[in-house]
Amino acid sequence: MNLELSGKTALVTGGSQGIGRAIAFGLGAEGAKVAICARDKTRLEETAREIKSKTNADVLVVPGDLSQLDEVNRVATTVRDRFGRLDILVNNAGAIRGGDFLKIPDEQWAGDWSLKILGYVRMARAVFPIMQAQGGGRIVNVVGAAARNPTPGYLPGGIANSGLINFSKGLADLGAPSNILVTAVSPAATATTRWESLIAQQAAVAGKTVEAQRAEAASHYPLKRIATPEDIADLVCFLVSARASFITGVCITVDGGATRGVYL
Repeated sequence: MNLELSGKTALVTGGSQGIGRAIAFGLGAEGAKVAICARDKTRLEETAREIKSKTNADVLVVPGDLSQLDEVNRVATTVRDRFGRLDILVNNAGAIRGGDFLKIPDEQWAGDWSLKILGYVRMARAVFPIMQAQGGGRIVNVVGAAARNPTPGYLPGGIANSGLINFSKGLADLGAPSNILVTAVSPAATATTRWESLIAQQAAVAGKTVEAQRAEAASHYPLKRIATPEDIADLVCFLVSARASFITGVCITVDGGATRGVYL
């Protein structure tokens, strides 16, 4: 299947590791020019070298703190000026911490939401005029399965994720007249460094080995495994491609069948 991504330009936030890194690799392998953004310049440069060596893609490193409005605008402008246009935005930066509802301080709620919610909103707002002026574009918001699966220990994330799905739907309506297609992807547990750290913490609390804790976590999924970053990246690459030109305003949950609700 030809995704027709060759020559397209993409910005992937949170692109230095995990899901964002896999998305950047996938887009680069399909021939897109890719800009990756995160706070850690050293890690970004390492990822860029790996993408270039394996895909020969044109990769631009743009360090930035997307919890700050001026940084968001600088990143968007830098990518546009370097590539001449911006066809694809993948909002992926920001991890929200869980915890005891009665003990999470206001500073943690506000700080995590500033990067995840406002970071997505501000970046979309920064690229929207660019995409309008060039006749269209694609925006994918990487959200999270907690949006439709509330848990008491992850209320900050569940609230943020459900809000971002609402945001994605509304933004799709706003973008449609300008041929800007907006979708959301909600991964469940995914095999990243962050996930392994969480498993290690849970194993220590439960008095189990990391291997036993990992196996127990995977057993809750019908497919008996968690997602890989590439599982998420493949879907994102499809959604920003010419093969998905009639798909907008939807959220696709990637959880191996774990979500029990039915959404018609």
